[in-house]
Amino acid sequence: MTYFQSDTEIRKVILFGSRAKNTAKFNSDIDLCIDYSGTKKGKVIRDIDDLVGIYSCDVLFCDSLNTEIKQQIERDGKVIYEK
Repeated sequence: MTYFQSDTEIRKVILFGSRAKNTAKFNSDIDLCIDYSGTKKGKVIRDIDDLVGIYSCDVLFCDSLNTEIKQQIERDGKVIYEK
């Protein structure tokens, strides 16, 4: 959470997918949706990849979601950080 707190342009982080639904297996990836007001999305993705280490992480940004993913996140997502 410290990383999210340190970036003033990250407004909210939502965990979704199998980890949010408690159906994850040992090799399941981490799915995150980030409400981000900045312009350095690539840096955010690289930083998160560095933080999660051996786990695979898919990072999506709220402003670029298709309808299907948006509905899935609204239905199953868990807010893990919010300013």
